[in-house]
Amino acid sequence: MRRIPLLAAAAVAACATALAAAPALASPSPASTPPPAQTATAQAAPAGPTRPVEVFAEDGTITRAEVPASAGPKARSLATSAARLTPVEVNGPSADRIDLVFVGDGYTEAELGLYGDQVAAKWALLSGREPFKSYRGLFNVWRVDIPSPVSGVSGDPARDVVRDTPLGMTFWCDGLERLLCVDEDRAKSYAALAPGVDQIAAMANSAKYGGAGYTDEEMATFSGGNERAGEVLPHELGHSLGDLADEYDYYAYPGDGSRYDGPELSEVNVSVRDAGRMRAERAKWWYWLGAPSPDGDVVGAYEGGYYTQHGVYRPTPNSLMKSLGREFNSVSREKMIQSFYAIARPIDSHTPNERPVARTSTLSVTPAPVPTLSVRWYRDGKEHRPWRGRTSVDVIGMGNGGTVTAVVTDETADVRDPGYREEFLTQSVTWTVRGNH
Repeated sequence: MRRIPLLAAAAVAACATALAAAPALASPSPASTPPPAQTATAQAAPAGPTRPVEVFAEDGTITRAEVPASAGPKARSLATSAARLTPVEVNGPSADRIDLVFVGDGYTEAELGLYGDQVAAKWALLSGREPFKSYRGLFNVWRVDIPSPVSGVSGDPARDVVRDTPLGMTFWCDGLERLLCVDEDRAKSYAALAPGVDQIAAMANSAKYGGAGYTDEEMATFSGGNERAGEVLPHELGHSLGDLADEYDYYAYPGDGSRYDGPELSEVNVSVRDAGRMRAERAKWWYWLGAPSPDGDVVGAYEGGYYTQHGVYRPTPNSLMKSLGREFNSVSREKMIQSFYAIARPIDSHTPNERPVARTSTLSVTPAPVPTLSVRWYRDGKEHRPWRGRTSVDVIGMGNGGTVTAVVTDETADVRDPGYREEFLTQSVTWTVRGNH
């Protein structure tokens, strides 16, 4: 996870995530006979460099395709319009929060109220799902209101509809009807109005089902007026915030016979090890094996994932990183929480500790607004149990001086990795107390 380099002229090298038109996928086909492409027009094989896209069906299943790397909106002038920044939910300074920034396209001045309502609905959808629900206090949400000279975006309702909008959003990107592309540089320039940017959500004024996910750019697009299209956002945050792998077991179509014979994968939610090897080697998600998972299954090692049918295992049969509309499995939820704390630390503020404090001092810590955080206090390295749970203590009685340490830890049961808990879910601050001399 990284902060977006705003205003940079990034090349379109992102892994774009498209939402397909078909309401359901065909039955798995033999590797030699792939199913028809999910587009309204037949597409020739791309010539020249290509980039991968994820193609989402409306039932949540996912396939992949290749499209020309040079396709999509070209860079436009960075001239600004009368854009305005509106805070949707602010829970702390941007330096200590995950900043999600919505930018809208194709909303006229008169339609900005509608845009605001749709942003609120998409944030409600995201913040109602774990782990975003429990860690909502670690997020800031911003909305950039961008008046458009015209209503709607290109490609809606038909391919030949062209609209000159501030972000240049368009359906039919690269010939795929539901692939909703955006001028990335323009989206970044408007998002830069927010105090911080960790993820950009570009929303089109359309009820048509569509979207895209530029994973490497920490950016997702979707239709503001389509409820199902908003499901792409939690999936894409799994990539951009959690560095999670896709768990579906094919590249272009199910049953493609693909096999992975390479080394162990770096993403936490896919592995070349089966359950037996994980236990024996205490590797990957071995400590979750056999446990119930939030997506309704039991954690194991299920073959298929990382776009291959054989040789790679995933934690559960069907989680959010395999199909839209699902929950994260235990392994992915744990990684998302760790990733939250890589940006937003457990302690928001504390009494200054740069210099020794007097024996009559009151020391305090302000934990981040997460319900599972605990506070413990230590005097000269030994816990002082009467202070447990307090956020403010008086150090009267330490006549000889010494040290006082406050330790704030997230005790959530959704994290079992001791390394995560020690490095990311725990934070401490120590004061030196002056003695009588």
